[in-house]
Amino acid sequence: MPDKLVTLECHHSVAGRARLRPSQEMEAEDLLALSDRVVTLPGISRVLARPNTGSLILEFDADPETVFAAMEAQGIARVRAPAPPPPIGQVAQLGMLQADMKLKQSTNSALDLNTSIALLLAVIAAFQASRGKLAGPATTLLMSALSALDRGARK
Repeated sequence: MPDKLVTLECHHSVAGRARLRPSQEMEAEDLLALSDRVVTLPGISRVLARPNTGSLILEFDADPETVFAAMEAQGIARVRAPAPPPPIGQVAQLGMLQADMKLKQSTNSALDLNTSIALLLAVIAAFQASRGKLAGPATTLLMSALSALDRGARK
């Protein structure tokens, strides 16, 4: 186990229990050694090391903040809140870009995501028109398809 202070992220904490994960990947032996050190702290009743998930589950009798402060004071580990997840808009945008790249790769750039969606909307518009739904869904879908194709042509 390295002598430097390990940084742990607190992924879940309630009265008497906390799940911590190292901010950087640790070997199973190091995680087990860390759990052996943490269990010696006052107020800690049990520490479960989960090498498969890379986490420690602490069971204690004190306030979580008190336990975390003791861990840092003893030079065992620093506990912090996990980094917040990225905004959903960025995640969705990244997913759309990846899907577009894969579609272009698989079709040798003959088809991109924007054109695919536009074609799908046009097919749905034709289906709605065949059902006699001209005023509502068919027109809206067709306008969306044409708008998407127009945006794709401007790139």
